[in-house]
Parts: sequence; C-alpha cells; structure tokens
Amino acid sequence: MTLFGRDRRKKERYRPVATVVFTVRSGKDPKRVSSPVTGEVQDISPTGMSVVTPRIAPDGLHIMYDTLMVSRNRIDATILPEGKPPVRVHGNVVWFRAAESPAGFYIFGMQFDEEEPALEELRLSSRRDPK
Repeated sequence: MTLFGRDRRKKERYRPVATVVFTVRSGKDPKRVSSPVTGEVQDISPTGMSVVTPRIAPDGLHIMYDTLMVSRNRIDATILPEGKPPVRVHGNVVWFRAAESPAGFYIFGMQFDEEEPALEELRLSSRRDPK
C-alpha cells in the first residue's frame, strides 16, 4: 500500500493460495459475534493480510466499527492454506473498500494483534513452488 507514492509496509507481502474464514466480534459487546464468512486472502505477511469478501457487515456487525463508529470491532480468522495446517489470527481492520472484482465484493486490510511466524513458512513455500 502506498501513501503519496511511498510504501508504508514494514513486512514483505506475498500472495499465497488460501481461503480464510472469519467472524466479526463486537468491540462494544464482545459476546456478540457474527456468523462465519468465507473470503480469499489476497496478500499476507506475518503482521497482517488483505481479504476479498462478499460481506463487510455479517449479521449487522461491520468489520471495522459499531454502528455509531465509536467502538472498533475485532476479527477472528482462520487461514486455510492449501496443503498446510490452518493458522488462527486475531486483529483489527485498518482499511476497506469495494473490490475491483468480483463485482459486489469488498477488500479489507487486517492488522494482526501479534506477528504470526507460521505465515513465514507460507511465504517461503510460495517462492519454492512458482505457479
């Protein structure tokens, strides 16, 4: 991602083949959790990922904020890389917008609460297996 022509990312991004299943947890009422939504990882690093999804407000819980934009909602996600064990991550959405394709979908950027070292192996294996 660039801001005024400068890349602000601190970690290298890569594009693994992975599905992600996520839920939105209310920042105002943590017991309130959306039903699971399936999306596709667009790119990922040990500190965050971008996800293409058909829904940004499952069960009325927006991926980023509550309805008054006062409390930040949380994302709990399971990354399902092809041929690898699932990886659980938690964090906040830092941006979202309409996706270029498919029509009607959205893309969001998520920052993980903690760096996830297991994702480094996905990056290395994607370099060894060019497709």
